[in-house]
Amino acid sequence: MEATRACGGLAALWCLGLLGGLARVACTHHRYFWRGCYPCQAGYPVSAGDRRPDVDECQAHNGGCQHRCVNTPGSYLCECKPGFRLHADGRTCLAINSCAVGNGGCQHDCVQLTVTHHRCQCRPEFRLQEDGKQCVRRNPCADRNGGCAHTCRVLQGLAHCECRAGYLLAADRRACEDVDECSTGMAHCAHGCLNTRGSFKCVCHAGYELGADGQQCYRIEMEVVNSCEAGNGGCSHGCSHSSAGPVCTCPHGFELDQDQKTCTGASQPLTAAPRCRSSPWRSQSCLPQAGGGPRVGW
Repeated sequence: MEATRACGGLAALWCLGLLGGLARVACTHHRYFWRGCYPCQAGYPVSAGDRRPDVDECQAHNGGCQHRCVNTPGSYLCECKPGFRLHADGRTCLAINSCAVGNGGCQHDCVQLTVTHHRCQCRPEFRLQEDGKQCVRRNPCADRNGGCAHTCRVLQGLAHCECRAGYLLAADRRACEDVDECSTGMAHCAHGCLNTRGSFKCVCHAGYELGADGQQCYRIEMEVVNSCEAGNGGCSHGCSHSSAGPVCTCPHGFELDQDQKTCTGASQPLTAAPRCRSSPWRSQSCLPQAGGGPRVGW
């Protein structure tokens, strides 16, 4: 402290130009304490020999700089490495891409990965936008349909699953299970019921057909057509209706030709025009009439 005060007083005289060359001798070993008076004030000439050597502040504790210390004539300054910027205190270095600076530009959370790298992270129910900083509310149904088997709806920010008609939501609240309308009695089929995926189908017994409502069954009314009514069924004489079509017959003493329609005798075909009659309770019968004689088969 005494050396400081002594040298401080000499420094004041030296800066006023009163000591001249004495300064070089008096303060050679105390030049750190003379720093405040170098260089001398304007208007007070000093010879080159009276200038003191510069003190390199960077030699002691790196000048207090966190990264690099740069000595300058009569002073010093701190510099930062690439990717950092100097703090307002002039000594500390802050990473440019740091969560400590403006939350790293992140809207929600900032995660520091390395000294010079970080990433932004959004809170639950939000997703990070393309700029990597802003967050937007997430649509839970947009990600794999919210895990729903059928329909996904957003209610109060959460995904809710629904099923199509004919299905019920399973216990996991995501899958959909088929409803068996036949076993539960929901089908209301008149005869039989066939369950299908998500639906059902009513079926009817033989001889019935399904109505327009898809549930009731109605008896099939079949119209019976006598195949002998049109052109005697193609027979030359007798014609009988059957389910397979007309069956031709011949009077006694005659037989059917190869066409199974024309009647022929021993010497020549029977060509007399037939006389036919029919009744509601028997098949139509047509018999020939020869030479105007008595009608056979009546």
